[in-house]
Amino acid sequence: MGNIIVTGAGSGLGRALTNGLVARGHRVAMMGRRYQKLQDLEAGLGQAVIGIAADLSHHEEVEMAFAAAVEWGGLPDLVIHCAGVGEFGPVGVYTAEQVRRVVENNLVSTILVAQQTVRLIGERGGVLANVLSSAAQVGKANESLYCASKWGMRGFLESLRAETKGGPLRLVNLYPSGIRSEFWDNSDHVDSSDFMTPEDAAEYMLDALEARSSCHVTDLFIGRN
Repeated sequence: MGNIIVTGAGSGLGRALTNGLVARGHRVAMMGRRYQKLQDLEAGLGQAVIGIAADLSHHEEVEMAFAAAVEWGGLPDLVIHCAGVGEFGPVGVYTAEQVRRVVENNLVSTILVAQQTVRLIGERGGVLANVLSSAAQVGKANESLYCASKWGMRGFLESLRAETKGGPLRLVNLYPSGIRSEFWDNSDHVDSSDFMTPEDAAEYMLDALEARSSCHVTDLFIGRN
């Protein structure tokens, strides 16, 4: 794959994907909001990675982050958009700030990252992989806001797939069920202790993203045991 961009790389699944890619011999431009976490990864992974702090819900920061990634490693062969946040609780409790936070960090960031990826490698070809969630498939109690953002992501990405059909850019949508991580720290409606590990989910995803000579994965659904 060569040069790869991973968003949300500082923790959880994004961190596991970054570690897995480096172990497979790739170079990764890591993007995330918390630079300290990216620096910690840089210290452990060395010259195979670079950390780029950015809020990907803002157009200008997406452009600057991708420009920095290209300057460091060249055009990406693969972009994995893993960044996202969650707010949980019954309908009626969400504040305006919570609504904006989830929609901007999940849906808006997906749109902006996809647009930038299409501009960079839409005609050359490559892979754009987006981590959605089983929450993009079925409504879940106490997750209405999160589900809404993920269903919006799915609608946008399916439309993008229709637009790019027949072209060299391959789109892959990844739908994991619950992953054990700090993502659930602000929730009390689920017990995440028996969720899948980020490392196991990452290995499934990375295997699936390696296209074969005559076929490739378009959608990957990962259920937990």
